[in-house]
Amino acid sequence: MKKFKFKLLMLALLIGLSSSSWAQTLEVSGVVVDDQSVTMPGVSVIIKGTTTGTVTDIDGKFAIAVPNGTGTIVFSFVGFETQEITLDGKKTSYQVQLATSSIGLNEVVAIGYGTVKKSDLTGSVASISAESLTEMRKTDIGQAVQGRISGVDVRKVSSKPGAPLSIKIRGNTVVTNTNVGKDGVSDDLSTDASRPLYVVDGIFMDDIDMINPADIDKMDILKDASATAIYGSRGANGVVIITTKSGIEGKTQFTYDGSFGINSAVNVPDMYNGDEYVAFVDDFLRANEWKRLVGEGNGTAAAYNALTVDPTTEFQTSNEEADNVANRRYTDWADKFRKTGIQTSHTVGMSGGENGLVYNASIGYLKDEGVIGIEQYERYNATASISKKVTDKVTVGIKTYFGYSEREEGSKELFRSSLRLSPTVNPYTSEGEVILLPDDQDQRFINPIYDANGSWTVNTRKTEVIANFYVDVKPTEWFNFRSSFAPNLSSSRYGEYRGLLTKAARNDQSRTRAYYNTTFDNTYSWDNIANFDFSIKEGHNLKATVISSLFYNQMEGSGIENRNFDSDSYSYYNISNGTDKRSATSYYSKETIASFAARLNYNMHEKYLFTFTGRYDGSSKLAEGHKWAFFPSAAFAWRLSEEDFVQDVEWLDNLKVRLSYGESGNDKTISAYNSMGKLSDSNYLSGSNILSGKTIANMSNDQLGWEISKEYNLGFDLGVFSNKVRLSAEYYNKKTEGSILGRELMYITGYASAIGNYGSVRNSGIEIDLNTVNIRTDDFTWETSLNFAKNVNEIEEIDGGVDNLPYGRHGVLKIGEATDAMYSYEKVGIWQLNEVAEANVYNAVPGMYKYVDQNDDGVINSEDKVVIGSHSPDWIGGMTNSFKYKDFDMSVMVYTRQGVTGHSEFYQNFGPYTKEGKFNQVDLDYWTPNNQDGEYPMPFVGEPGEWHFEDMSFVKVGNIGLGYKVPRTFLNKFNISSCRLSLDIQNPFTFTDYKGPDPETGLQNSYGMAYSVRTVLFGLKLKL
Repeated sequence: MKKFKFKLLMLALLIGLSSSSWAQTLEVSGVVVDDQSVTMPGVSVIIKGTTTGTVTDIDGKFAIAVPNGTGTIVFSFVGFETQEITLDGKKTSYQVQLATSSIGLNEVVAIGYGTVKKSDLTGSVASISAESLTEMRKTDIGQAVQGRISGVDVRKVSSKPGAPLSIKIRGNTVVTNTNVGKDGVSDDLSTDASRPLYVVDGIFMDDIDMINPADIDKMDILKDASATAIYGSRGANGVVIITTKSGIEGKTQFTYDGSFGINSAVNVPDMYNGDEYVAFVDDFLRANEWKRLVGEGNGTAAAYNALTVDPTTEFQTSNEEADNVANRRYTDWADKFRKTGIQTSHTVGMSGGENGLVYNASIGYLKDEGVIGIEQYERYNATASISKKVTDKVTVGIKTYFGYSEREEGSKELFRSSLRLSPTVNPYTSEGEVILLPDDQDQRFINPIYDANGSWTVNTRKTEVIANFYVDVKPTEWFNFRSSFAPNLSSSRYGEYRGLLTKAARNDQSRTRAYYNTTFDNTYSWDNIANFDFSIKEGHNLKATVISSLFYNQMEGSGIENRNFDSDSYSYYNISNGTDKRSATSYYSKETIASFAARLNYNMHEKYLFTFTGRYDGSSKLAEGHKWAFFPSAAFAWRLSEEDFVQDVEWLDNLKVRLSYGESGNDKTISAYNSMGKLSDSNYLSGSNILSGKTIANMSNDQLGWEISKEYNLGFDLGVFSNKVRLSAEYYNKKTEGSILGRELMYITGYASAIGNYGSVRNSGIEIDLNTVNIRTDDFTWETSLNFAKNVNEIEEIDGGVDNLPYGRHGVLKIGEATDAMYSYEKVGIWQLNEVAEANVYNAVPGMYKYVDQNDDGVINSEDKVVIGSHSPDWIGGMTNSFKYKDFDMSVMVYTRQGVTGHSEFYQNFGPYTKEGKFNQVDLDYWTPNNQDGEYPMPFVGEPGEWHFEDMSFVKVGNIGLGYKVPRTFLNKFNISSCRLSLDIQNPFTFTDYKGPDPETGLQNSYGMAYSVRTVLFGLKLKL
């Protein structure tokens, strides 16, 4: 009986509680419209302070259950001002009108371990939305950012599919960069110590090539030291924060984003056609005799023209070449190997949730084919996130991201060989059989058709898995605690095989070779973050963040090289079948960083904003006693537009001044054990026996510490005329002290160099962003976005009193010059016919480059070398014009890099002034006695040695896009929320004086070079 009464009592209590719960829940519904009273589907509707929410349907309607019928509902949509409605527990139906946002002051910006409204920013932070990242259909995040954000220099290093991009924020803080000073720059950016820190959903990453732009919700770029100081030692080169998409509570939504198009070669180098090549060979043969004529005192145009040359020395009779010339039968070798490639991408996603459970998932696929040979890139992506509000105070969740890619680069010689072969030699016999060696003069050149079909393969496979497990506890309105564990597992396999019929092997079995390299990286970070939010009194708000963080990175790998394969069938998969064992190596390294940080944000009356940050970092890579350093920052912003004395200025909408100072560190320039001495194998003689032993390979440095960058930043933000004109400007000055580089030692020490904090470099510059609404009517809108950045990079100190330290082939570290300065002779023109005597002093003749004798000693040698330019641009900029007419939209994006000087491998191999008359050449205006205004030196005689430096400035039209939003009245019939059709033409035009395939990739070694690519894409974007 007692048990029965107890059960009745419990049942009554449950019924009462349930009744109470029902009574405390109120359904609020309504419709959301824009500023023209048009209903808006897809608007986010969330109860403030929770993850409970929904989205409006195709008619703009919403319905949401609100506990107690009170609280605040937040309505947000990209491109519109966020609006909040406070509920009174009575009214249940609302019509909400969202105003178009032209400045986004209420936009939330990621600032590292937290977020803040854009209006409350005190540092230099730039943001780009998901819509902006995907509107141009770029396959890589870097491409989507290129030319869009001031101070962010994005550059392609190769045009091959899947090639990474170089991204630099506010210049180069590294004194010595391993990618500088060579004849060409590798597209392996893993050695680029000046790349920024990438943070994807709280996970530190070295690159973002694997991320699908369609999976990104927001990208924020922290540029100044006050903004990056929260990342301490990790943020010296700037920070790129990427937030992937998450779901919100409400109806499950499905999305599709796909494209299909074609790739074709553009800006193809203007090589000689058959007749032009024959004329060039005639000049080349005459030039062989030119130096003799000048030496005999007969260096005249008449004597040059009177020379009798024998063309059979270049046009062979053994392979029908001479007959081809006589009958003007020519072959366009490059055209035979260019082709049209296919590019296609597809991303399918779903998101939604209910009862505190929120989820999001997507899968993506990309295929990008090259325009020559077997070049191809494929990428697979999958992402999933789920969070659950366990109680009113506790939320747990996980975000995961998976990426797999395969990049086939094909032959590293195909591009170069197909351009080099002269148009006078044949690819096939008269019976249609492939001629193995088309050019009898050079047995190195196997017919490129074999390379085009895969006899040389360079294949890289990468797999990457990242995740973020987190728990968020919010016991009160003013405090929450978040703990997250974020592992990152990545592996790669590099395989290369150079078969028998390649230029590398030259039909010699002993020269066939294979490489097989593997890497595995295991990384994780564990962050504990406490956030405090106090309203001290009316108009005074204090926010505080306290952080502890641990970063761990373990790397290992191996590499094998074998040669002499008796069959190409083995490729690099059966590498043990190579009988010439060249190398077998492996490596392992581990590094850790421990950090403690705190940040204070103080807001007075929404007018005076203060931010103070400090981070204490310890790195395992540095020497004992120098592992730890403290990196502080402070920033102040004054919103003048909120002051009473400007309220009557009707045309002023926003005016904010920002001032900041911050410090950040860098240890990327060294490997895990650089502060320590290491042993290496060495043989020695004992009596008559050769024995193996060990020697000390390098000098240890027990003083090796942090590179520390100290930066001042002054900026202002202005909005006028109803925010139709918006201007942001920045001035920064950043000095990096204790720069880590190698220093030459006296040989008496037993070491050639030692690594230490031996330098100092400064970056200073200005950045300007201007956004204007030029025309806005009911049906038509025209907006323009402009950005400009100029950075001055200069070395201020090299330890030991050194002010000029040449390195590599063309690099130099010189006080007052850029870290990537080019070092060579100062060219002032070409020696002319009336300068024979003066030229003879320098062992030169008319038609050769004229260099400045800097010390007037009558000799041109290394003492006359000076800085002639820099890889880094004098300035960069971009402009985007966007047009909208009813449901149609159009955009044109242009970007530029100006003042870039580099050593051109393309000119070195294809300039007509070289001593190679048997190769085809690029059509340049070269000097002859008949063309004394020629810009480039005379063939053969004028071979300039190392001087192949060119201005690689350019202006590019990056994208022309046309879109059409299908009307909602039509979509409603099919229960579709939104649909957009698009046509994009990427990289259609390049304006430059550079005659190579692409000035943007002009620094690259011609070994492995590729054509610049134009892509035409048709796209479809759906939301159900």
